Amino acid sequence: MITPWPAERASRAGLAAAFLLAGLSLTRQAFPAYTDARSLRHVVGGLLCLAVSGFAVHRIVRRREYPWLLGLAALALPFYEPLPSPYLLRDRVVMAVRDLALVLAAAWFLVRSMRAGDELERRIQLESLSWSYAVVLVALIAHALAADRLPPLTGPGVASALLGTWLAAWFATSIRCQR
Repeated sequence: MITPWPAERASRAGLAAAFLLAGLSLTRQAFPAYTDARSLRHVVGGLLCLAVSGFAVHRIVRRREYPWLLGLAALALPFYEPLPSPYLLRDRVVMAVRDLALVLAAAWFLVRSMRAGDELERRIQLESLSWSYAVVLVALIAHALAADRLPPLTGPGVASALLGTWLAAWFATSIRCQR
């Protein structure tokens, strides 16, 4: 399968990312008082932005541009917050199934992307993955050395850093191999 180079695909992913961030910020702005009539326009605007982002993401998936999905996940992960306590057993089971489904979908996208690509695309993805792990590992060590002066790490923050550095390395490696 021949895939277009990253520069040809960036506009659709940028559209999805812009609407995703706008929708999240609008709904978060209205969240404390979402039942108030004054904040209703923020809620509706945020939901419309999230719907447009969903359609853009659907288009990206239809075109099999999986690396951009990982970039969108890197943008969205810091906004992920678990539901507030108290957790009942039923709630824990539902959230565990939801999280397992998300992890399996991400693994499926990665495996499908690796199998669909030719040898050059696989090499680009593996090189990007190695750069991502190396950069994040150095950043984690630096954070451990200065942990008393820095804010604590969160799981979504580390996962977002892994995905973001992978996307940046993939983009740079793709452009380098295109020449």
